[in-house]
Amino acid sequence: MRRLAWQFGVRTERRCWAAVSRERQILSEAQDLLGRLCWRKADKIEDLTGEFWQLKDLNDQQEKLRVQSDEMLERIELLKEQLEGVEDKYEDQVDVERNRKEEVLTEATAITREMDDLREEDAFTRQKFSSLKLKLDVLKRQEGVDLSNEMTKTRAAIHQLKLDHDAMRKILEEKELLVQTIEASVQGVDGMIAALRAQMREESSGLVEEIGILSKRVAEISAKIGTLENSKAELSFHVGIYLSQNSDSPDPEIQKVLAACRPIIAKINVLRRSIQYNQRLARRSGIKAV
Repeated sequence: MRRLAWQFGVRTERRCWAAVSRERQILSEAQDLLGRLCWRKADKIEDLTGEFWQLKDLNDQQEKLRVQSDEMLERIELLKEQLEGVEDKYEDQVDVERNRKEEVLTEATAITREMDDLREEDAFTRQKFSSLKLKLDVLKRQEGVDLSNEMTKTRAAIHQLKLDHDAMRKILEEKELLVQTIEASVQGVDGMIAALRAQMREESSGLVEEIGILSKRVAEISAKIGTLENSKAELSFHVGIYLSQNSDSPDPEIQKVLAACRPIIAKINVLRRSIQYNQRLARRSGIKAV
């Protein structure tokens, strides 16, 4: 029975201290909120004049920094629009060159296919030419047979094949020259695209640099605003503690400041009573457990 009572006392003590911890956290949050809501009206409370003027100075510094930040952000947006305009202008020109390159390459591909067909046809012509040359050699070696007509026809066929071969070689040479011209044209297009991109980088470099500088300044200002906010939070928390501890003060200035925050004060009072109750209960349970 004594062990059971001891265990019950320990559990109760732990539960009460846990409740105290939670309620203290909520109390701190309520006091912080009270200070944030009320410090601007606390200039006539004698004990808070120091905190009020420090908070006002910090707040004014923040507002000036925010104005600077907003101006810089507006400038950054303007610069980004200008940068997009520059990029769009050059990208449109690059697209034109790309389309021209694609058309030229399509033409070159078609010519290359034609050349492949011509080479295949020429290979067949040369093969036929070689066969007829062999035939003519065989005919020349024949004895006792009049093959003059056949030899004449073969020579004529050989001559025609040679003419066909020469004509195809001439066409191939012309097409090769045309392909070379197209390749030079493609290199010219690539050079134009590279030149346009270089011009774009040159024209946009100043904008990019200024955007980077301003963005860095905005980040620095944001960090300063955060530091000031931390200082304000500490001071306004002190204001909230003072007001919550003096909520029953007869000072009319204190009551005037707290007039709009009565629900918060009521919550703070409830939390204080609950904390005191749980502390007493925890101590009693601890004594019983011993």
